[in-house]
Amino acid sequence: MPVASVDLLGECRLALPVVRPETMGLVRQMVRTQLRIWGKDELCEVAELGVTELLTNVLVHASGDCELLVGETSDGVVVGATDFDDGLPVAKEPTDDEPGGRGLFLLSQLAEEFGVRPLARGKQVWFRLALATGANEQQPGTPAGPGREITC
Repeated sequence: MPVASVDLLGECRLALPVVRPETMGLVRQMVRTQLRIWGKDELCEVAELGVTELLTNVLVHASGDCELLVGETSDGVVVGATDFDDGLPVAKEPTDDEPGGRGLFLLSQLAEEFGVRPLARGKQVWFRLALATGANEQQPGTPAGPGREITC
C-alpha cells in the first residue's frame, strides 16, 4: 500500500532541496509538532526514528533532494520520502559483521507496513504506523474529514 493509495485525512508536505545532517533535527521537530496537532503523540518517537532513517538514506544514496509527506490516517499516520534516484533500497536483516544496513530493517520491524514504490523518476520509501487499539478517537482541535489538507 504506497502512500498514494492511502486515504488521508490530512497531510503535511515538506520539500527538501538538500538533505543535510544539520537539518534533520528541524525536520523531526516538524513531524513531532504535526503529529501532536493531530493528537497522535504516541507515534512521535517511532515516526521521528523513521523520518531520520528515510532522510539518511536520501543523504547517503540519492541526490540529496526529496519531498517528505506526513499523512494522517483514521488509525495512525503514514510517512513517505520521495527522491529522484532510481536505486531501490532493500530492508534485509543484516549480519553481525555488516557495518550498516540496519535502519530500514529496523523500521520495517517497527512499522505496521513498510514499502518502496518505484516511480517514473526515482522512488518513494514509506511506512505506516497505527495507534494502539482505541486510541484513534478524534481529539479536540484535531482536523477531521476526508480531503482536509494541512500545509506546513
